[in-house]
Amino acid sequence: MKFTHRWLLQHIATDLSPQEIGERLTLAGLELEALTDLRQGLTLVQSGRLLEVIPHPDADRLTLCQVQVGDERLSIVCGAQNHRTGDCVAVARVGAQLPNGLTIQKSHIRGQLSEGMLCSRTELGLPGPADGILILPADTADGRPLTELLGRDGTLFELSLTPNRGDCLGVRGIARELGALTQTPLLPLPITPPDLHPAGQDVQIIDTVGCPRYAGRIVRGVRVGPSPDWLRLSLEQVGMRSINSVVDVTNYLLLDLNQPLHAFDLARLQLPLQVRRAQNGERLRTLDGVERLLDDEMTVIADRQRPLALAGIMGGEESGVTETTTDLFLEAAYFEPIRIARTGRRLGILSDSRYRFERGTDPEGILLALEQATQWIIQLAGGTAEPVTWVDAGTWSPPAPVTMRPERINRLGGVQLTAKAMTTLLGYLGCRQVGEDAESLTFQPPSHRHDLRQEEDLLEEVIRLYGYEQIQTTLPRLSIHAAPPPTQELTTETARRILCGRGYLEAINYAFVGAELQQQFDPDQQATALLNPISAEQAVLRTGLAAGLVENSQRNISRGNAQLRLFELGRVFIPAADGGLSESERLAGLLSGPLQARNWHTPPREADFFDLKGDLEALLRALGWHAVRFESGGPDFLHPGRKARILGGEGILLGWIGQLHPAQQAARDLPQPLYLFELEAAALTHERPPPAAPRQVSRYPAVERDFAFVVAEEVTSGALLAAIGQVEPHLIRSTTLIDLYTGQHLASGQKSLAVRLLLQAEDRTLTELELQGVTDRIVQQVGEQFGASLRG
Repeated sequence: MKFTHRWLLQHIATDLSPQEIGERLTLAGLELEALTDLRQGLTLVQSGRLLEVIPHPDADRLTLCQVQVGDERLSIVCGAQNHRTGDCVAVARVGAQLPNGLTIQKSHIRGQLSEGMLCSRTELGLPGPADGILILPADTADGRPLTELLGRDGTLFELSLTPNRGDCLGVRGIARELGALTQTPLLPLPITPPDLHPAGQDVQIIDTVGCPRYAGRIVRGVRVGPSPDWLRLSLEQVGMRSINSVVDVTNYLLLDLNQPLHAFDLARLQLPLQVRRAQNGERLRTLDGVERLLDDEMTVIADRQRPLALAGIMGGEESGVTETTTDLFLEAAYFEPIRIARTGRRLGILSDSRYRFERGTDPEGILLALEQATQWIIQLAGGTAEPVTWVDAGTWSPPAPVTMRPERINRLGGVQLTAKAMTTLLGYLGCRQVGEDAESLTFQPPSHRHDLRQEEDLLEEVIRLYGYEQIQTTLPRLSIHAAPPPTQELTTETARRILCGRGYLEAINYAFVGAELQQQFDPDQQATALLNPISAEQAVLRTGLAAGLVENSQRNISRGNAQLRLFELGRVFIPAADGGLSESERLAGLLSGPLQARNWHTPPREADFFDLKGDLEALLRALGWHAVRFESGGPDFLHPGRKARILGGEGILLGWIGQLHPAQQAARDLPQPLYLFELEAAALTHERPPPAAPRQVSRYPAVERDFAFVVAEEVTSGALLAAIGQVEPHLIRSTTLIDLYTGQHLASGQKSLAVRLLLQAEDRTLTELELQGVTDRIVQQVGEQFGASLRG
């Protein structure tokens, strides 16, 4: 929001300097982004009269000018061609530093003395055409400072406003805020409410939700032309281009009163106007020259034949005011903010009107703004005004009264204010007290404050106006009882600690993936598509974490980082049978490349399936899963012979582990295999079985026994070891697979598994007879359960 100090003083009488005003507003939440001295770059620029303009004797495109600047006569060489003797021009004196950074010095150009420069708009930092030097009005006295002629002798404020403070998008709103901070009343507007015309003769509201209130007025016999200097300069100083007297009045009041207005050329309309929904497929060429395709979610201003304007956003080119316009139809309205915001986003239009309407304008300020616009248009362009047509659809209601408790305001805000002081502060904002009892006050918020809806809003306003800087800093007296963290949080932090301790780095990926990538890794799930995806690579919600880690590895390997240990804790989204989404957290990991950086003392070795399996088993033990087994199975994107499902106690599916399928690896041009695991939500949230009771350390010697069992290829080592461990659990301390053999001397479809047992009793030394008994029972058990036999 930009405005000048001079403009602000039209609404409030204050002795504060611009710097003090900026500080007050910033402390109250209206952040001052910039404070600019409008005289900067123009302090040594004055008006001058051209006494003589002759061709340069040694250059075809230059002129030699004699310029009268006050009491001095200067000789200046100029390269422009749009000036002649008698013109009044802007002269930069020697020593001037112009806004574009150019410093003026006395110099000789092609042998002729030049004691300054005749300036163009661009060189002076002014908007408008730059084809030649700036020609000032003929009646301008020479020698006057340009800052005085252009009204640039003040200060320009630029504020950064939060979206809830749409009421401060007008200079009067800023003045109201400053008045509340300094307890200074606003200067009254020199406007009286206009006479109203019976509704429905010139305007009909059909879309009563999109447009709760609309006012229109016909002004006949105007003469559209350039704006006077005060109006043109006021707009140019805040960065807005002057167009003509009528349009400039509407733009000025948009900035002044925060009420967007629009002027139609009455000759191009067929009354009555209708405020209605657009029809699907309708087209409108807006004032920026772009043809827009409309739909029935948009509100338009239309006549009997066609749409004329996008309500609250931008007018139509066909019905706009031009130099030939003689009769106007002036519009002022209140449009529903959400409708305006959606239409603007859909069409990609960000106009000053949209910016204000989508933040909420003042439904009670429509008629005053329309009356002010009418007075100024008649003053600047002539004409006569007809009565105002006013249509109230009845779909807007004043804000509901809000009750606040002064005692609570003081307690939460850390202040000691009386109820009367609070009422005074809120009164400067326009809040009117409508009720009171022993413990509370009730206020009616003003129509321009759409953000005052509950007690906490009034609390914020009271403290803000009182001054955050005046609140004493005190330490709170609290009894702190730290609650134990949730089990889920403990689990995830444990997983992070274990994996980071084993050399893994955490990856954080978007929850969105490309539809094609999702299909490659989970073709059985119909992933949920986003309505408005950022890109095709982020079009659906992921149903697993593996795809993201594979893409991470692909990027790392392509950039020379082949030693990878990655994990991700993230959410996945599984479509539910009822059409909703089931959201859960999973944990996935990836291992690939050399296990260690190259060095002189350790032979290099590439990571394999069992390295990842060891890391995963350590992780599961830390998470409380002590009895875990691996069974054949897993997703189709894994190597068919190097994958397994992970099962916990009672057959709970914990996840899967495996090597990326060679076809997937080749499709991604990966030079090394990838090993992955992914744990389901059950591994992180399901109640774990209690760990086995710790066994007493025995003082008696342990005995090792090795077995080589011939079993069918489909028998897993995990199942075999689990069965052996159940034979004499009080004597068998551990079972370890030490060898796997397939080949000669074994029948087709068979393999040999070598197992080492550690046996130990807690109260005695085991005899050979006891050991033989255990051996016989183990052989019998695995023979009955798996058809296993001892290898000869």
